[in-house]
Amino acid sequence: MDYETEAPPPYIHIERNEFSYRKHKKQKEEDINICNCQYNPNDPQSPCGDRCLNLLTSTECTPNYCPCGQFCKNQRFQKCEYAKVKLVKTEGRGWGLLADENIKAGQFIIEYCGEVISWKVAKRRSQAYESEGLKDAYIICLNADESIDATRKGSLARFINHSCQPNCETRKWNVLGEIRVGIFAKQDILSGAELSYNYNFEWFGGTMVRCLCGAASCTGFLGAKSRGFQEAAYVWEDDDERFSVENIPLYDSDDDKPSPSKSMVLSNWTSPVSENDVLESVEPLDSMPMDVDYMRNNEASKSSINNNNKRNFAQRKNSRGGRARNQARKQINVALIAERLSSKEAQEEILYHEGAKEEATAKLSSLYDEIRPVIEEHERENQEGSVPIDLAEKWIQASCVKYRADFDLYNTIIKNVVFAPKTSLGEKDMKYLENGS
Repeated sequence: MDYETEAPPPYIHIERNEFSYRKHKKQKEEDINICNCQYNPNDPQSPCGDRCLNLLTSTECTPNYCPCGQFCKNQRFQKCEYAKVKLVKTEGRGWGLLADENIKAGQFIIEYCGEVISWKVAKRRSQAYESEGLKDAYIICLNADESIDATRKGSLARFINHSCQPNCETRKWNVLGEIRVGIFAKQDILSGAELSYNYNFEWFGGTMVRCLCGAASCTGFLGAKSRGFQEAAYVWEDDDERFSVENIPLYDSDDDKPSPSKSMVLSNWTSPVSENDVLESVEPLDSMPMDVDYMRNNEASKSSINNNNKRNFAQRKNSRGGRARNQARKQINVALIAERLSSKEAQEEILYHEGAKEEATAKLSSLYDEIRPVIEEHERENQEGSVPIDLAEKWIQASCVKYRADFDLYNTIIKNVVFAPKTSLGEKDMKYLENGS
């Protein structure tokens, strides 16, 4: 067969990613990172070389904002500054890409271009390609929400073959607000050598594809290092106890183990739920009606509380598989719980964490009012996931503080109630705290 005259399978060659399901992101001025490089004619590395802050963070400089101007060397994706490559037909591995010049380690070779699609579309397309009998599909993951499909449209990078011992690697770069994927040299590559990178193929089942890279460290199959492949291909032996339940530790560390005094208290505790009872649902602490005043012990109040409990139980029972509708959730009466405890230290600890929770909740609410206009603006422009990073980091940090404050408060309540001295709580108060009624 004449490999020189044979043509590759038809596809549309493109030099830029194409977007169909969303608009191309527009880089806002406040999101532009400007480096501190200054052009020096006597220093070849001065115009955005190895010391450029943007280059060190895998971010390309923005034209008209870089201090080095037209001499900037950190715009390789935008200017398509690719290495010279050659498309050839390989022996038994389809088409491949050769270096057509000597390439240095770390050098940018070519961008992996294609159609930017959502992960849902990527899943549908991969299934469609399989049903069509298409053997060669070129879909790689761009981020958690998007993929690049170079099957119908793409650059020459789509022809680079896999190897378990590759001479190239993929790197993700921020280019004018969009994430783009480039192929970079892991080592010095001589002209005429075939380019390859590790596909990091994740095997989820189906036919095992044999790897033909021929490397000394070849794993034999694509995705052989993935967990699903190893579990499916592993031959279990009778004396293999690596995943035995008996070998799983009960605690992550010695600090998590309960002290002897606490273990003694818990060993004498009897669960209010018998073995024959069926747990319909577990309600969060916020939904427990713990603000009922148990000190009203007349028959009318008992009857009212019991009826309320029956209605709540019936409502939870009917809502199996989903939340109960129109269920009024009651907040924990922290002040009342603290009042029931005789220890002043316990009271102060609970009230302190209650104040921390209220403060964290107020900050989170205030921050939401601050970022809501930005979110609405991006929704109007249909630019998903383009909220500024600084606002996203503030929201994540505030949310973590809020959840931590919630946990600290509930943990403090449980700790002081469970391990409270018997003399500090009367029998009626214990029933109140255990049953919430």
